[in-house]
Amino acid sequence: MKIKLTFSSLGIIVLIILFVISAAVIAIIDTRVTNKLEGVLWTIPAKVYSRSLDLAEGSKVNKSNLIRELEMLSYSEDKYPSKPGEFIYKKNSLKIFLRGYEDQKSGLFKILFKEGKVIKITNQLGISEDLIRFEPIAIGGMYPSHMEDRILLNWSQVPSILIDTILLVEDQSFFDHNGISLRSISRAFFTNVKAGDIEQGGSTITQQLAKNLFFTSEQTIKRKAMEAIAALLIEFHYSKEEILLAYINDVFLAQSGKRAIHGFGMGAQHFFGTSLSNLETEQIALLVGMLKGPSLYNPRRNPNNATNRRNLVLGVLQKGRRINLSSLEEYRARPLGIVSASFRSETKYPAFHDLVRLELRKNYKDSELRTQGLKIQTNLDPVLQESLENSIQNTKDQLIKKYGKKLVELEGAAIAVDISTGEIQAVVGSSNPSKFGFNRSINAIRPIGSLVKPFIYLTALNKYDKYTLTTIMDDSKLSIMSGGEIWEPNNFNKKFHGNIPLHVALWQSYNIASARLGLELGYDSVEETFNKLGISKSIERYPSLFIGSFEMSPFDAIQSYQAIAADGFYSPLRSIRDIKNIKGDIDLSYQYKIEQRMRPEPVYLLKFAMQQTFISGTARGYSRKKIESWQAGGKTGTSDDQRDSWFVGFAGDLLVLVWLGFDDNRATPLTGRSGALEVWKNFINDIQPSSVEKNSFPRIKYVWTDKNDGLLSGEKCKNSLLVPFIIGTEPNTIPSVRNRCASKPKRNQSDVMKKLKKVFKEGQG
Repeated sequence: MKIKLTFSSLGIIVLIILFVISAAVIAIIDTRVTNKLEGVLWTIPAKVYSRSLDLAEGSKVNKSNLIRELEMLSYSEDKYPSKPGEFIYKKNSLKIFLRGYEDQKSGLFKILFKEGKVIKITNQLGISEDLIRFEPIAIGGMYPSHMEDRILLNWSQVPSILIDTILLVEDQSFFDHNGISLRSISRAFFTNVKAGDIEQGGSTITQQLAKNLFFTSEQTIKRKAMEAIAALLIEFHYSKEEILLAYINDVFLAQSGKRAIHGFGMGAQHFFGTSLSNLETEQIALLVGMLKGPSLYNPRRNPNNATNRRNLVLGVLQKGRRINLSSLEEYRARPLGIVSASFRSETKYPAFHDLVRLELRKNYKDSELRTQGLKIQTNLDPVLQESLENSIQNTKDQLIKKYGKKLVELEGAAIAVDISTGEIQAVVGSSNPSKFGFNRSINAIRPIGSLVKPFIYLTALNKYDKYTLTTIMDDSKLSIMSGGEIWEPNNFNKKFHGNIPLHVALWQSYNIASARLGLELGYDSVEETFNKLGISKSIERYPSLFIGSFEMSPFDAIQSYQAIAADGFYSPLRSIRDIKNIKGDIDLSYQYKIEQRMRPEPVYLLKFAMQQTFISGTARGYSRKKIESWQAGGKTGTSDDQRDSWFVGFAGDLLVLVWLGFDDNRATPLTGRSGALEVWKNFINDIQPSSVEKNSFPRIKYVWTDKNDGLLSGEKCKNSLLVPFIIGTEPNTIPSVRNRCASKPKRNQSDVMKKLKKVFKEGQG
């Protein structure tokens, strides 16, 4: 049977085919619209922030560091602070107009200081405030592969002036059309011809959103038709408020290195260092003006273009009666007020970011970090971080000048933590701190040299009935069999020092005396101390362990010293404070944990010996006044052939560890004193830690002893030193040569000793 096709039937078939194809295309576009638009409305990468600076009555404040942080937050000095982001510091008084952060309202506040402490805080009404909080600094994020960065806004967070400006400049009939507006296209054409510039766009906001989400910028009829269909579908599925909010959250404003800045929320943070709600009218005009050419009107790259474009948008606002003529002139006269760029990649501080990632992975999946808009507040102190980075870079430059180009490839790592809380406040993983890649602070496993010795001496001091700071040690030649070979350790100065008090052996870092002590104590006792300090790695039972052939990362090493600096109280190191979800509720809190691992008295004795490192030992050079003010103590470390230079020290509230060396493990000309200590000193001298009060314990008693024989001496005797003892363990023998100058013991305290032993045993049980 033959089918006869007529022109009319053929036309119907063609129409049916076109209808099916069109329906399929529309269905595909519809699916893309709903999937993508939902993503824009609700998907956002996690943001990582520094800690927020809180000031309350009684807070310790370093004026220099406070001003530095305000500058990092892009606050500007002004004689009469009158708007968010301005301050003046004068005569122990800070007047500052806070931008506002979370529960902290924006406004003018006055803070009075005295002797490095906050004594009073008042608001602009003169009413006292208990506490004010500064906004944290954005330091990174957990981005999807396309590296888009945005701060998701809800409708209530969008200022009305932004909505007015967008509609006047981009789409005046937005609330009247259904996605496409021929009237808008015609009006924009004549307006722009008359102005001689692009004052208005022809495409509707819905069309622009469709183009941004689904299509390239190619100017073809096909692309325009697809864009129109997508715009109609968007209007069909979503309300005008949802469409405008999606547009506000999605528009591309700038490229910052690998990071793409999207949305007005992120734009406000990126260019002005504050939230959208804090922006002035001329600042909003600048951001809206950038929509026509994010690169051409970028205020950092092209300030003149940006200023002209901003002023043109302000003119549109005046014509639309959103501002008057006097305001127009005032806004046009204002500077752009752009803050310095924060970071141009995934993070501003790669080494610290690595620690944050490690902690996050214990509780979150990668997909959650890249999509759920989490807000991660860390413990990072931006001033300390910047100073630590500068210190390691500047010290390397100084060392290259001193030792030559052989140190050009020298690498380093450094970590600063709060002693009592274990909060990690600064981390450097390379001598080029902004460089991504191998993070030596957590991944460089190196011999710690003499950094191991305080662990050995603490083991001894915990046996208080046998060892005190003045127990005589033997620093004469030692030869023993180890691993089938004769092992003969030597001191750094190639000399033997005979009989010396225990504390002298530590702060002079004598190898032989330390090795003998370790052998006497035994591997089991030493390993027990390691475990209490948080060192889970098992020890190899070779005597070289006792002088530093034990490998650790800088992170693990500073963790083991935290309990020492904190008088025996162990706190796990942590980089994160808390994590909030997109609604601002706490999703996870990294709470402060503390556990007493050691009795404080033996640790107190050890810290005394470590303080002598600064006074007379391998870290000498600071004045006694500074050492006492900071209650400073530390330990140098140098591995075999000077391959590793270490220093760990506490000053004020901070514990700081530094490592220097080559990645290929070749020898350096540096010791712990000539290398790592120099980084530590440059850092501490720069940030000037707050002074701290000296801890006192009722069971500790100070006695004058001789530096050579460890027996009783007196303040007027030569070579004497005031040394702490656990009561009942102090020496009671006065050599006849010091009878006239020595301090005589008041009474025999054997009964006290017996009571003390009983108390200690009960405490340990």
